[in-house]
Amino acid sequence: MPEEIQLNMLRQIHGLERCDMVRPGYGVEYDYIDPREVKPTLETKRVDNLYFAGQINGTTGYEEAAAQGIIAGINAGGKVKGRDEFTVSRAEGYIGVLIDDLTTLGTNEPYRMFTSRAEFRLSLRPDNADLRLTAKGFQYGCVSSERYQRLLEDEKKLNEGIELMESVILPKSIWSKLPHAADARTHVNRSAFHLLRCRFQKEAELISVKDLLSICPNTFDSVAEDTRLATRIQIEAMYREFALAEMAEIQEVMKYEQLRLPEDINYSSNRLNLSNEEKERLASSKPQTIAAASRIPGVTASAILQLLRYVKRRDITLI
Repeated sequence: MPEEIQLNMLRQIHGLERCDMVRPGYGVEYDYIDPREVKPTLETKRVDNLYFAGQINGTTGYEEAAAQGIIAGINAGGKVKGRDEFTVSRAEGYIGVLIDDLTTLGTNEPYRMFTSRAEFRLSLRPDNADLRLTAKGFQYGCVSSERYQRLLEDEKKLNEGIELMESVILPKSIWSKLPHAADARTHVNRSAFHLLRCRFQKEAELISVKDLLSICPNTFDSVAEDTRLATRIQIEAMYREFALAEMAEIQEVMKYEQLRLPEDINYSSNRLNLSNEEKERLASSKPQTIAAASRIPGVTASAILQLLRYVKRRDITLI
């Protein structure tokens, strides 16, 4: 939009009739290819040895471009050395979600990587990125031996720490000695690992490994002394139950991918509890199956699960 038009528009606003514009706004326009024309390695399908990454694939944002650049660069270097293709799956990282969305669905608007696009977002966390991707990078030759050995040591410590916390299972009579621990007062025997996702009564603070030392002073010393390890164990304890539930939901959707959707389904039904964007996209696309619905951009994994359960309940009612 020309500078003089922008200034005139601003001066139409009450109170800004005499304003000056220090710097005009600008819009960015750029050409891009249909990202379905590139492979998951980001090599173009039509021209061998040509890799595309960034805005040319229809994305916007620095992180999105950098993520593609990493994959394109690794594969370009790998191809020169005669290595196999290097890809990241949707379950391994947000890079995998981004590239899979682009190469299978394409995009009709600048693509941003939202966490809602990922089915496994409770498992795709910054704290476990090394566990998910470092070994993969080492096997391909883009991670040093030093860093890989550090991963193996950290992984060993983490697994041993979790195993130790899970092995200490005590009754209510013992855990209740922990001051103000609300969830510790239970008739069910609980492990120390379970206690790490509990909170103190009337407080937002979680029970930590150090807090458990008052109950088991000599058992958890080695874990409590390593602050980084203790934090990672606590995060695993907090997310495990939810991550398992998330995996169960994903498996449920995968099991019924070919379930046909009724032609007269009302996506605006309150029982579906969909967002306005999801309602509009589903209504305009009219997918025939759950699998087809899951591939519609802007329709989240949770919406697909709600849709699946809605259709299953409806079928049972009709029977």
